[in-house]
Amino acid sequence: MYRILLLTLIIPISIIGIIAAIILVRQMNGRYEEQVKAENTRIKSILFDVTSSLYTNLEPIVSVQAYRDMFSATNFDENEERQFGEINRAITSLRRSTASISTINVYTNNPRIPTGGYVINVGTTGFEESGDAAEKAAGSGDADDPFSRYEWYKGIDPDAWESYTCTHVPLNDYEDAYELTLVRRFNTGASGNRAYAVATISTNYLRNRLITTDNYMLSNLEGLPAFFSSKYEDREKEMPEVFSKDTENYNYLGDVMLDGKVALTYVSSFVPYKADSRFFVLVGDYGAHKAVREILVGFLLVLVLAMLGPLISIVLYSRYFTGRVYTLREAMHRASTGDYDIIENISGDDELSDTFNDLKLTTEQIRDNEAKYYEAKIREQELINMQQNMEFKMLSGQINPHFLYNTLEAIRMQAIRGGDRDVATSVKYLAKIMHYVLDSTGTSTAKLSDELKHVESYLQIQRLRFGEKVGWNFYISDEVQPDKYEILPLLIQPIVENAISHGLKDMDKNGHISIVAEYESKIKKNKGNNEVENASEAVENEVENSDDRQLIITINDDGKGMSEEEVISLNRSLEEKRSDHDGKGAASIGLYNIHQRIKLHYGEQYGLTIRSNKGKGTSVELRLPR
Repeated sequence: MYRILLLTLIIPISIIGIIAAIILVRQMNGRYEEQVKAENTRIKSILFDVTSSLYTNLEPIVSVQAYRDMFSATNFDENEERQFGEINRAITSLRRSTASISTINVYTNNPRIPTGGYVINVGTTGFEESGDAAEKAAGSGDADDPFSRYEWYKGIDPDAWESYTCTHVPLNDYEDAYELTLVRRFNTGASGNRAYAVATISTNYLRNRLITTDNYMLSNLEGLPAFFSSKYEDREKEMPEVFSKDTENYNYLGDVMLDGKVALTYVSSFVPYKADSRFFVLVGDYGAHKAVREILVGFLLVLVLAMLGPLISIVLYSRYFTGRVYTLREAMHRASTGDYDIIENISGDDELSDTFNDLKLTTEQIRDNEAKYYEAKIREQELINMQQNMEFKMLSGQINPHFLYNTLEAIRMQAIRGGDRDVATSVKYLAKIMHYVLDSTGTSTAKLSDELKHVESYLQIQRLRFGEKVGWNFYISDEVQPDKYEILPLLIQPIVENAISHGLKDMDKNGHISIVAEYESKIKKNKGNNEVENASEAVENEVENSDDRQLIITINDDGKGMSEEEVISLNRSLEEKRSDHDGKGAASIGLYNIHQRIKLHYGEQYGLTIRSNKGKGTSVELRLPR
């Protein structure tokens, strides 16, 4: 099996995977190369657009004949003064309307033209270090050429009409910006006076236009450091030396070490509009090779998993099949020794699983026959025990409960003869209570009228104890017939007992208990206890959808009441299993028992709900079927 797996699966998948990996790497490299080229083209397009726009914007200044005549004039009269103001206004308007321009000035060596606004008179000698233009000069130059003191002049051909260069433009007292500069010469004829319009392109403007990706970018003029870099600290960096035989159609695609890291790099060049200069643009992608490696590693990982998956599956299936055979053998051995408790299973749907299932069926039939035999013996013993228990109850039932009533009646008559009417009354009501309790024992229901009489007997005893501090009223709806309505015995009295012992006991004023019995089609919710409403919401919804109306028995007291937290806790405790030894209070255990008795006898939609307000009393509501 392993040899077949090797020849038919692993070797073919390996060959196909290697070929696919080679094709994938080539395609990914080609895609990243196209992305780098596209980014390089985008940067060239933006630079060409910016330089062309700057060239066009300077055209209204250098091509106006009146300005040319002013710079070639031999005097500075009213006409020249007017043109001087016009050119300054034109430059001001240009600066305001063109965001790409950082600085713009006009330099002239005509001694008649003063320095003012954007016009600078460079003087008469290259050694001049004083005068209006001294602070704008770059230093000393040739004695015969006053323009030679300026940085922009040193990077151009003085006789060319348009030239590009780079100059340092002060940003503040401590930092300069190295900016791309366009120099356009005025046509002043043969007068010997010259004038140049010099405009620099804002580096920040270029950064905002060009930097849209994480690629490394560099651009320079041929022979000069870079005037733009995507990394601010790489200003004036030299372009990497990537050689090409044909510099007019310069382009290079390959790996270049940039800042100590290998990047897929594309370098190309272009010639700006109407200028004899060449720009170089470099774009490098640091993440191209890493991305290709990650994809290749992922592909190889999938390939390995594709080969390991079948291999592991076959090994596991071989062990699985062997384990099934071993399980069947062990089960047959245990059955042969009399051990019929076979709990194992053999999965699958084949002859092996059918054989195992037949074995289990046989052992189960043998075990069932043995179980039936022992069950018959147990039932026989249970019948004997039940007969003995019935005989014991019959002997116990021979004790006449009237003995207890007669004894209480004798005590009551003795109290009457002794003149103690309160004791006599207490014994009378106690006898009624015990008579009702004993009669209710062994019965499943009692009349509502008997239950109310039992409660009244209990309240009479409490009045003898507390005096007028305890008062009560029964309000029975005309629809309710207490003599006909059957109720579980001993439901109301424990609730009344709780009302007296917990609600009225510690009050300074007289308390009152009312018991209301009425039919309702819908449960009226107490708006003061939202959590209580939520606790019984499921029960109420079920009742509302029922056709039967409920009997609602409400036990109210005007005692000290409970807080909302106590009411919530008490309602929740009705659903929690309780015992006499859980330490949570006998009162809540009694309420729990009543709630559970109602649910067990009548159904889950019936039961008990408690509502209370601090200082205003408590209401306990019994929900029973009609």
